Amino acid sequence: QKGNRQLGDVDGIVAEADKQGISLLFSVVTAPSWAREEGFDSHTPGPPADPADYAAFVRELARRYCGRAVKAIEVWNEQNLSHEWGNLPLDPSHYMRLLQAASAAIQSACPSMLIVSGALTPAGDTAAAVDDIKYLKIMLQQGLLNYVNAVGAHPSGYNVPPNVDVSNYCSTIAQTGMAHFGSGCDVNNPHHSFSFRTTMLEYRKAVEQYNASIPIWPTEFGWAVSSKRYPGYEYAQDNDYDEQARWTVEAYQTMKKWGWVAAPILWNLNYRIAGAGTEREQWGIINPDWSPLPAYNRLKAMPK
Repeated sequence: QKGNRQLGDVDGIVAEADKQGISLLFSVVTAPSWAREEGFDSHTPGPPADPADYAAFVRELARRYCGRAVKAIEVWNEQNLSHEWGNLPLDPSHYMRLLQAASAAIQSACPSMLIVSGALTPAGDTAAAVDDIKYLKIMLQQGLLNYVNAVGAHPSGYNVPPNVDVSNYCSTIAQTGMAHFGSGCDVNNPHHSFSFRTTMLEYRKAVEQYNASIPIWPTEFGWAVSSKRYPGYEYAQDNDYDEQARWTVEAYQTMKKWGWVAAPILWNLNYRIAGAGTEREQWGIINPDWSPLPAYNRLKAMPK
């Protein structure tokens, strides 16, 4: 009852998408406090203590919107990152238990609903993250592809074009005079996450060893642009709006040619409005007054 009332706002979004012929993906990325573990960190989103609670919620989503604009459900988001996983141990086995329960629930409620694995954040091994390729390979070993229709990914653009391989990352930023990010990069060991192309190809390589028919679904990708410095996102100061526009279109065209990418979702349309004053605004492709930036116009003109 309570859950149904809370879905009232979502009902309106789905109804409008139905009218406009827009397909939606829903991502369920946190659990309410009553479902979290005892003593949970209230400052960060996290999974439920019992995967059955999550499964019950996504079952209701699938049932409620089956056959309508909602075509897919993404099970979590960036679970290889501590602050997206409640600062709990980053163990892929824990995520897999959540996915298995959710997948069974979604399929039982709406067999046509697509299931996408939680997209991993591009990262190396740190105190706060597990390398996304490593994490992906463990999930695959534990049967990931038995529970999903697509593998989620978050390939970041950083400050180079989408067709620059990571082996050329350092030389590219040296040639283009990038001043805010990567100037001290290790030419002998650049990390795959700095390259959109390499990240996507590494995901494909890992997945096709198990099932080449399963697509990679970028549920978040794009290039940030900012004149302000946000700690950790300095690369956005190396990009301009024309580069954001050209590189975004180039990425879409490249993914279409590859043939093994499904429904790439650009991050983001309107965070210069909805996320004003936060690091998220750097990815928006419309201005605070809703006027279009170059990326919006070039995407609109791009052959679909």
